[in-house]
Amino acid sequence: MDTYCEQLVKVKKGAKFYLGVIGLWLAVLLIAFLSMIFLRVLSAVIIVAAGYGAYYLMGFLSVEYEYIITNGTLDVDIIYSKRSRKRLATFELSDVESIDKYSGERFDKNKYKKAVVACGVGDKNAYMLTFSGDSGLSAAVIVPDERTKEEIIKFVPKFVGNSAFK
Repeated sequence: MDTYCEQLVKVKKGAKFYLGVIGLWLAVLLIAFLSMIFLRVLSAVIIVAAGYGAYYLMGFLSVEYEYIITNGTLDVDIIYSKRSRKRLATFELSDVESIDKYSGERFDKNKYKKAVVACGVGDKNAYMLTFSGDSGLSAAVIVPDERTKEEIIKFVPKFVGNSAFK
């Protein structure tokens, strides 16, 4: 029987998002001002191109993560502005060594061959899954809901699943 579960996690927009938006539009205003002073003939084209560029780059400030569990495989994707998707990592849930509550202070990315943080900064419900596979030690930090937790527990080893998400 095939198993499929997906969860979409929206990252809350904080000060970093709003500072990025303000910075982009201030850059557009500066480019518009300078083009009207120095390149009057091309200023309309430059202003439209800068505005479109800022709009396009704003899409990379709005981030969502998607966790997909398919037959014991956890796929983590990042989605930018609901228009662009990128696969961050794929993990086998049978390779899970531990599932612990995540705290950013003790997380060292250099310790892992592959490390994926797929949640917002300071998220209180985040968990770190540690994997030991053929490629070495890996880690994924996710914010699973109840359904996703149940699906993960189905595929992790029993000694890990007994103490998971406590």
